[in-house]
Amino acid sequence: MKKCKQNLNQDNKTQYNICVAKCVSIVIMAFWLTITSCSNLESDLSLERTDISTETNSSSSTIDDKQVSAKCVSIGQEITDRNVTYSTAFITKDLDLLYNDYWTTDHHEFTPNFDKDRDGMHQQMTWYYGIGGTVDSYDLQSLEKHVYNNVVYDFGAYDNVNHVNGTPYIINGYYFMRWIKGHDGLWRVDKSVGGSRGSTSKVTPTTDEGPVICHNRHLPDNHQVGDDAISQKITDRFEAYREALISGNLATASHFWTTDVHLYGEGLDVNREGLYEYYRVFFESGSIVSSTIKLHARFVHDNVAFDIGQSENTVEINGVQSVKKTNYVVRWVKGHDGVWRINRIMDLPRN
Repeated sequence: MKKCKQNLNQDNKTQYNICVAKCVSIVIMAFWLTITSCSNLESDLSLERTDISTETNSSSSTIDDKQVSAKCVSIGQEITDRNVTYSTAFITKDLDLLYNDYWTTDHHEFTPNFDKDRDGMHQQMTWYYGIGGTVDSYDLQSLEKHVYNNVVYDFGAYDNVNHVNGTPYIINGYYFMRWIKGHDGLWRVDKSVGGSRGSTSKVTPTTDEGPVICHNRHLPDNHQVGDDAISQKITDRFEAYREALISGNLATASHFWTTDVHLYGEGLDVNREGLYEYYRVFFESGSIVSSTIKLHARFVHDNVAFDIGQSENTVEINGVQSVKKTNYVVRWVKGHDGVWRINRIMDLPRN
């Protein structure tokens, strides 16, 4: 059994034609969303709370975790097992099973080429199979699972091989999935984001519980929208962060990161030092001319929040401007000083 992570500060390891290109994104996203039934969840996922703070400076994250419990580990295993049966449903083209047992009624996926709800996904997959598309294999590696009782947030990487009319294509990407346990005891995918990770290195499929991070502070009736005042504070912080980047003030921007911040992006899998170096090199010859975002969903769990949205940035490098569009996920953490900071970023290209 893999050893679980016990707190937030522990490192997480480090064309055929146009139709085919669009199909690729469909299959990518739809894969990762997988789930297993679970009953009688403990309301407290952790054991004794540690009194040792890992906050070493004003940029670190708050710690709301306790030691990992057996129940929390079992939830991680349930999600992993559900991944396997979910991907099998795509391979066997069982759309009814996917629609009813694996997607919530308000399920939504964000991929490089589109964002669609549950009905839209059913239509897309019907079309894909109809033009001779197949799903041949799917490997998923969970990088970190954040467990909040009946809600799990999973960051990971994936590979899969597909065919359209005999022509193969391989997808290598990152994924984010928000899992919810329904009243019927089934885990289903509520929201998901995915796109290219820019690497052809094969992932190592997760078969055990994976890297589970357990959280005790969870308000079960406050995980879909959150308090308006809290939401506004996070919105204001994100605006100030983007203003710092637009002005090229890396020193100021870095104060918006926790000490254990991590970025997953195309060609990027970096910690705080790597993120700082990435921007330092970028600002030597480039700048961000403008930045706009569209927030699609925010989920608040006391002193932690998850944002899902889309960004469009105009950048200039060596005098040449271009537009960069992405689907993003940001995990915010409220520090002991009461300040919200960025703890995780998944920023994946979209068309």
